Parts: sequence; C-alpha cells; structure tokens
Amino acid sequence: MQSISLSTIVLTYNQQDTVEESVASVLSQDVQPMEIVITDDCSPDGTFDAIQRAVAGYDGPHTVILNRNPTNLGLAGNLEKAHALSTGDIIIAAAGDDIFYPNRSQRILERFLAEDPLLVCSHAKVIDPEGTPLPGDFLTALFYRSPWTIEQAARSKSLYIGATGAWHRTLYTDYGPIDPESYEDLVLGFRAALMGRVAVIEEELVQYRLGSGITSSDGYDANMAAFENRRRKGFVAQRAVMRQRIKDAKRFGLDETSAVLRVLNREMAKAAIGVSYYDTAAGSFRSQFLRHPLLGLYTLRSERRRKRKLLRQLRAKSG
Repeated sequence: MQSISLSTIVLTYNQQDTVEESVASVLSQDVQPMEIVITDDCSPDGTFDAIQRAVAGYDGPHTVILNRNPTNLGLAGNLEKAHALSTGDIIIAAAGDDIFYPNRSQRILERFLAEDPLLVCSHAKVIDPEGTPLPGDFLTALFYRSPWTIEQAARSKSLYIGATGAWHRTLYTDYGPIDPESYEDLVLGFRAALMGRVAVIEEELVQYRLGSGITSSDGYDANMAAFENRRRKGFVAQRAVMRQRIKDAKRFGLDETSAVLRVLNREMAKAAIGVSYYDTAAGSFRSQFLRHPLLGLYTLRSERRRKRKLLRQLRAKSG
C-alpha cells in the first residue's frame, strides 16, 4: 500500500470546558501511528491546562506535540503555526470543541489513497454547546450537492462544514498562508475546487459543536449594536476570502477574462460595499455606492430590511 503520513492539528482558544474530550477523541483514533499537533492560541482561560491534563500519561501509538502561542495569533496565524509544527502529508483539522469518531482518520486516509484528492470533507453530527444533537439539514454547503461548478464555488460562502475537513499539505504550501481575516475552509476548499480535487465522505465522522468555539459570536444579535458588529465582521471576512480567492485563482493561472475572476471581482465589490455600509467613517459608503450603484442599492435595501426584521424581533421579546 502507498505510504502516506498523517498529522492531526487541533487549534484551540478559550475551550477549557470541551478540549479534554476533544483531545481524548483524537488520541483514541484507530489508524496508523500519526502526529498530533495541539496548538493553543494564548487562551486566557484554563484551556492549555486542560490540554496538558488530557495528554498526561498518554503512551499510545501517536506522537503528540504541544504548543502554546505566547501571544494571540488569530485563527489564520494559529493555523500557520500548526502547519509549521506538523510534518504529515495529510492534515486533518480539528478545533478544541470537535469530537472525532474513532474511525475518522482511517476513513480520511482511505479516501486519500483511493481518489488522490487535495481536500476531503465528510458529514457531521451537529450538536449544541451542551452536546445535544440539533435537528435540521446541515448538508446545504456546496460540496454536499452534486454537481457543482467552479463559478458556484467562487461565489459560495459555504463550501463544506469546516470541522470535517482534511487536506493535502501542498494545498496549503503551494499557495501560501491564508489571509488573516478569512476562514480556512472557504480558502482551502476553493483551492481544491480550482484543481477539481474534492472528495466527500457521506458518513458522519465528527461531532461539530454549533454556537461555540473560535468563530462563534457571543450575544448573537442581542441588540442592534451586536447585529451591526456581526454584519460588519461578516462582510470583512467575505472581503478577505474573496481577496484570497482572487490571489489563488491568479496563482492557479486564470486571468481577468475568465468567468471565475469576473465572479470573484463582483463578490469582492459586494463585500467591500457591505463593509462600507457599517463603516463609521464619513463618506465611506457613498464612495463605494458611486463606484457600484446597483450593488450599493441592493446592499442598502438588504441591510435596512434586516435591521427592520431585527427591530420587530426585539420589540416582540420585550413584550
């Protein structure tokens, strides 16, 4: 059988209540000996202490590497640190609140060996912060629907459930680190889509905790200020994702005449307008509106409609 090495990277931040269970699920993976890199992004709570308790006395087949960043690097920075510390051909991703099923790593390894993809994702059991399974369809992301096009991937804000992802090291190293304001699943997924090398395992291999973790929002839309902050952060992230996708598409060899670059440039403009709408600087939105009047009008109407909806909800809650 072809030789291929595995590294699981566990990225943690302020997850003291869940990280021990998460780490235990990684240590118990029924797969060939692999490298496990756990890197904590300078959590101010007891996360790193919990990690140390979880690995204390471990004498299994896997190699464990612990790291605690002396300063907070953010999600992209911590991912870069994990890549630098790891050596495996295949990178299996996890956060400090995800729970692996015992066969997750083995299933991922088998798919890489069988199909030679650059990115593998799977289904997941979605749970709430307390661990209770949530009802609903969580397979609406693009890669779970078939067929899909590269143009659809270019504009998509949801390619796969990030907690289920695993990628070949070259998907990261050949294109370089991701934009610090973006999210790795939206960048790495697009890179794999560019090359037509995405594989989906139609099996739940991980428990994904929704509403907690590194990218969750505390006080989600509790008031108008929280809503506006969330919307602005979302547009900032979208802009960063599109900025990175444009860079990656050009590195892949596409030029400005390609349909993919046209889609990306339009999505970049929409995100920039969204950021400017919530920018307090005088004239910011007006400047973007004049450059893209139709997109500006759409954003103006859409965001005002969202605000009116929230106000109705807040009034209903207040009685």
